[in-house]
Amino acid sequence: MNIPKREEGQGLVEYALVLVLVAVAIIIILTILGSSVALVYVRVAGGFSGQSITGSGTEYVVLNADISVSGALSCNVTINNATVAVIEDGKLLEDDNSGNISVSAPGGSASMSGTTNNIGLADGLSTSLSGVTCGSSMSIGNTGYKVKVNP
Repeated sequence: MNIPKREEGQGLVEYALVLVLVAVAIIIILTILGSSVALVYVRVAGGFSGQSITGSGTEYVVLNADISVSGALSCNVTINNATVAVIEDGKLLEDDNSGNISVSAPGGSASMSGTTNNIGLADGLSTSLSGVTCGSSMSIGNTGYKVKVNP
């Protein structure tokens, strides 16, 4: 008795195996290069907001911040949910490193405290300044992130 061979679906299984292998390869590559990719993203994002990254010492790159200003001549500034990347000598400072980020403006200064996660980001930082000169520029960190203080 001769039983005919049926190969329906064999092509789909082969395509699925190739897709799984490609996905595993991408995951491995991103795991190995993850911090490098994150550093490139931080440098590009910092560049778009006018921040200068030298690659030496400790640098703070502000990626995101909710800033509200109130007042007329003397302003009160509140910063909430700031996300800051911490770069130490050209590399992201990873895994639970804590520190303070300075915030300054004419008439007031403060700092935000935070702890970095596994890719060098400190998230959810908050602070407030009072007595700031309205219309002045406020700096967050040391890489040139400036915000105009206007109510």
